[in-house]
Amino acid sequence: MHTLDEDKIRDRAFQLWDKAGQPEGREQEFWYDAERELAEEEMVDTSAEASVLDIPPVVPGRLS
Repeated sequence: MHTLDEDKIRDRAFQLWDKAGQPEGREQEFWYDAERELAEEEMVDTSAEASVLDIPPVVPGRLS
């Protein structure tokens, strides 16, 4: 698993904070939410790549 890029976390946390009306004193909450969301997205991307790689190649003229 890749480590999350701090810049990506910061950008996502800012987006979440801004969308919530820019409340004060909840920086950690938005940071953790951003980390969680990005980690979930990375897991989905990784599993999608794995499922595509699991598909056997098609060989012309050969039946399975």
